Amino acid sequence: MYPLIGDSPSVKGLHCAIQKYAKCDAEVLIQGETGVGKGLCARLIHQASPRRLAPFVEVNCGAIPSGLIASELFGHEKGAFTGAVSDHTGFIQQANHGTLFLDEIGDMPADLQIHLLHFLESKQIHKVGAERVISVDCRVIAASHVDLKQEVVQGNFREDLYYRLNILPLEIPPLRKRGADVLVLARFFLNKIAPSRQVSLTEDAREQLIKHAWPGNVRELRNVIQRALIMSDDDNLEAADFGLEVIDRQMLPASDQIDLDYLLQAISDNKHNMSAAARQLGISRTTLYRLIKKHNLQL
Repeated sequence: MYPLIGDSPSVKGLHCAIQKYAKCDAEVLIQGETGVGKGLCARLIHQASPRRLAPFVEVNCGAIPSGLIASELFGHEKGAFTGAVSDHTGFIQQANHGTLFLDEIGDMPADLQIHLLHFLESKQIHKVGAERVISVDCRVIAASHVDLKQEVVQGNFREDLYYRLNILPLEIPPLRKRGADVLVLARFFLNKIAPSRQVSLTEDAREQLIKHAWPGNVRELRNVIQRALIMSDDDNLEAADFGLEVIDRQMLPASDQIDLDYLLQAISDNKHNMSAAARQLGISRTTLYRLIKKHNLQL
């Protein structure tokens, strides 16, 4: 994990919010594009909180099959269903006394959202197949790469759960809106990835890094720096070493403006993992399925 780096006002504001949020136990909702560092901010809140010595349990709600997510979150008793050969402690119980980080909360199935809301209100869970109630003391931090308020308007996310999670909102700006922070981050990654090399950036390289739209944000920047260090034997990196495609900042795709080729490429890149494809496109999984239906795609 890397620190939250940057000198921009937005990053300074994030540092301030993280320190304030760490002092209390209220739910936090972190929103921002893919790759901006939502998981990093969640961990920083946990590490600065009184719960820092207890577990930090991270769950990607979009990566768990819908048929298993209830069991994975709440746990199950032996014999609760076919294949349940032993008791299973769910992620919520694993986070007891610590922090539960629910990444991509917008991908949580609608029928499970009500159970999560019940837990947030009662701090109690029922394992699948169990009768007894288990009390769990954990803080919940949720994150989403899509606008959850808009998902509520479209009927894809429960309004009551949204407001229950959004007690302490944290909006992380995309890298393209952080100005010279990109150069500070680039220097950090250069030193971290190649500590034995004295690598410098030419003027055209710095200019390209600042002008690039960074649709993949900090994650993309780290990968670009790593690739340039591997491919170039010269310790004076130029713009051409980054291999960046020129992307107009004003032309980044909106959910209803994603063309068919871009849609198919994302699905192919992620081997038909729809949650991963949606994250690459910067849309929700529900919106992705709507676009698939709109284009009459047979996948």
